[in-house]
Amino acid sequence: MTSEFKSFSKEEFRLHNRKLQEQMAEQNLDMLLLSTPENIYYSTGYRSWYTSSLFRPVYVLVPRVGDPAIVLRILEKTTVRYTSWTERIYCWGTVSRNLGKLEGIEPVGIIDQIIREIQPDTRTIGLEAGDGMQYFWSLSLLKDIIASQPDITFTDGSLAIQRARMVKTPWEIERIRYVCEVTEKAILETGKQIVAGKTTEKDISKGIAKRMAEGGVDKISYLTVTSGADKYCTFNTYATDRIVQKGEYVLVDISGHIDGYASDLTRVFYLGHAPEEEREMAEVASGCVRTAMAAMKPGVPVGDINRICEGYIKNSKFGKFLLHSSGHCIGLNVVEYPTINDDATERLVPGMVFAVENGVYPYDLSKDVESIYLSFRMEDEVVVTEHGAEWITGPGEALIEIEC
Repeated sequence: MTSEFKSFSKEEFRLHNRKLQEQMAEQNLDMLLLSTPENIYYSTGYRSWYTSSLFRPVYVLVPRVGDPAIVLRILEKTTVRYTSWTERIYCWGTVSRNLGKLEGIEPVGIIDQIIREIQPDTRTIGLEAGDGMQYFWSLSLLKDIIASQPDITFTDGSLAIQRARMVKTPWEIERIRYVCEVTEKAILETGKQIVAGKTTEKDISKGIAKRMAEGGVDKISYLTVTSGADKYCTFNTYATDRIVQKGEYVLVDISGHIDGYASDLTRVFYLGHAPEEEREMAEVASGCVRTAMAAMKPGVPVGDINRICEGYIKNSKFGKFLLHSSGHCIGLNVVEYPTINDDATERLVPGMVFAVENGVYPYDLSKDVESIYLSFRMEDEVVVTEHGAEWITGPGEALIEIEC
C-alpha cells in the first residue's frame, strides 16, 4: 500500500510504539489494551469516523516487543491498510456475508487468539483506567474480555500511556504548531469582523469555524463564545443568538484538530475602548501566562509552574479573583497529562507541549462565583525546549479592542 495515505511515517509509527513499550517496562506491564480513538491512532495510525459508532468496537493490543495488533470489523480493514503500518490486523464480522477472511465473529475470542499468537506468556495487561484516561466501549464487553483471561491480571495502565504521549516528537510538535497557527488566525480575523449591535455569538463561532476549516482543521472540539453581563459568570458556554453590544467583552475559547492534534486558545475582545481598571485586569491575566512560560525549563516540577502562574495573580491587586489552576498538556486530546496544578510532580522535559492559561474573574466576595461580573482569561501554547521554552502561539494581546 502506498505510503502517501499513511497517517504518519513509519519512523513515527516505530517511535510511538517504542515509547509505549519503554513505559510498559517501567510500569511492569506485559501488554496494553487500548480502546479510545486517540490511543488507537497514536499506536497504529488508524483514524476513522467509524469509531464514532459505539456499537462496533475497535481494540489495539500493544505487546512488549513488536508491532501492535488491531481488532475491528472487516469493513474497516482497508482503512487500516491505508493509514497504518501494522501488519497485525484481525477482523471480525458476519460469516454469511462472505466479505473475506475473518478471525472470528466477535472481538473477545480474537483478543484471546492475539495473546496466544503474539505473546503467550502475557501475565499483566494495562487498561485505560485512571484519571485522564477513559475506556471507550461497553463495560459488559470489557468484563467479557477480562473473564476470558483468568490467568492474566488486568490493571491500570494509564501512566504508561500518558508518559509515552506526554513528550511529543518533532512531527507531533509541528502538527500542534500548525493547528494552533490556523486557530489563532481564525480567531483574530473573525474578531475584526464583529459589529456591535449586529453580530451574534453564533456569527462569531461560525466565522471562526469557517476560517479554521479553510485552514485545514478537520475536527472542532469546541467553539465557546461568552459575551455580556448575564454570561460573564459562565466558563464554557457555547455560542447563542445573543447580539453583542458596544461596551461588552467577548471571550472565545477555541479548539480544533489537524491530523488528530489539537489547539486550545483563549482570547478576549472588547467592543470599544476598555476602562482602565478592566484593562489592568486583562494585563494581569496575560502577565501570569507570560511569567509561567518564562519559568519553564527542563527539570522544573510542573507544580512549580502552577505556583508561579497563580502567584502572579495573587500578588496583584486582583489576587482575590484567582479561581482555577494554570493549564494542561495538549496533544491528541485537548487536555492531557500532566495538568498544571500544585500537586503535579512530573518534571518538565523537552518536547512537552502545554496550553498555559489563567485569568482574573472579579465577583462579589460576599457571595459566590455565580456573581462573577467580568471574565479575563489568556491561553497560549508553549513547548518546552532544551534550554527553556518557546511560544507556539501568541503570546496574545491582553485585550483586543474592536472599534465601534
